[in-house]
Amino acid sequence: MASNINANNIDGAFPIAGQDNDSQGFRDNFTNIKTNFNNAKTEIEDLQTKVVLKSALTGTSLDNAGAGALISDFELRDMSETRVSKGTTSGTVTLNYTEGSYVTATTSGSIALAFSNFPASGKFGTIKLEIDVANVAHTLTLPSAVSIGIASLMGINSNTRVITFDEIGKYIFEFSTDDQGTTIAVSDITRNRSIVEQRTPANIGQAGDKAGLLVVDAAYIYVCTGTYDGSTVIWKRATLSAY
Repeated sequence: MASNINANNIDGAFPIAGQDNDSQGFRDNFTNIKTNFNNAKTEIEDLQTKVVLKSALTGTSLDNAGAGALISDFELRDMSETRVSKGTTSGTVTLNYTEGSYVTATTSGSIALAFSNFPASGKFGTIKLEIDVANVAHTLTLPSAVSIGIASLMGINSNTRVITFDEIGKYIFEFSTDDQGTTIAVSDITRNRSIVEQRTPANIGQAGDKAGLLVVDAAYIYVCTGTYDGSTVIWKRATLSAY
């Protein structure tokens, strides 16, 4: 914005030495100086509430919240993301986007995920979960909004949306959305997707089995031909030949 401070309305040559000077000239100068001080005060206070600062102003705490303002055409270097620790926990764990985009948790039991405060629809947001599985009996349940990429996650039961883990340790999942969390995509970024499982399936299968799933054991490769219903034979097998 253009400044309202006007340095030209102050007569720097007044009063003139060696002669009588009209007191109105003093009044005009003082009035204009006061007006400029008021304008400066208003503009400085406006800047204090709106500018991005490297450190807090004296007597204040630093707050560079941009309220959704656009930042463009910058080169980023040496940037970091806020890490949010949920500690050792179980039950429902909510990933709040406004708290930070990298969340850690250690399981003390099975966990069910929930999400809150994703960016408004039409804007993209992503959040990562680093989960330290302390016991293979602990599972991770995804909410129904997580619907993109879920089918091929390692250890997922597509019917119950429950992920099981073969080993204890740390796993990282990334969740992203552009419609405020109505539809969320998931990616397991620490393990391969479960294109082929290693087990010997029963003919009628098990919960989560569906057409196209491949399973191998030491002697056979199995192809799932349908969706598990508890009674229909859905698995076909072929012998593996040594070369």
